[in-house]
Amino acid sequence: MIKKIVLACAVLGSSLSAGGFGDKSLIGVEGGYGSMGIERIAPAEPAANSEHKIGNLGLKIGAESGNYRLFLSGRYFNDSDFDYITTYGVEGQYLFNISKSVNLFLGINGGMANMKFMIDNESFSRTISDAYYGGDVGFNIHAAQSVDVELGTRIMDLQFENRKNSVSYRFDSMVSGYVSVIYKFQMD
Repeated sequence: MIKKIVLACAVLGSSLSAGGFGDKSLIGVEGGYGSMGIERIAPAEPAANSEHKIGNLGLKIGAESGNYRLFLSGRYFNDSDFDYITTYGVEGQYLFNISKSVNLFLGINGGMANMKFMIDNESFSRTISDAYYGGDVGFNIHAAQSVDVELGTRIMDLQFENRKNSVSYRFDSMVSGYVSVIYKFQMD
């Protein structure tokens, strides 16, 4: 799956740049930390809510033109209660020029999330593969001519449910703060 994400990101980045959309091509590496809410619903038991703290690493590739940026992204989230949590999707951002060295950005995101986890006292794994959507906001700092540092907050509305043997797990929003280092370059 990671190979598919990297290939799709490479194709989008090169096609956007070749098609005249991208004044600059972008490749970014991201690290973040956040939380995800989960509710457990079982017969004859009160609902139990938990909040999972999760770290993430990601790769994004895209293009920038004027005040617009478009990324394809893939992320891996780390939580000891899950075998894996991954997302891949698209992010669009609008840049507000605050100064020569800093932009404020507002964006939207959407894509697919995949999760696998196993619950104590259950002999099977639970998997989820479903769409998410959300938004992000933050600052884009021009650290050098070809390097930006992005400090942002992202919300991803999951609204997933996994139901097996009359027990449901409902996933709420994932909220995270992140830092990205983005390399900007021209493709000829």
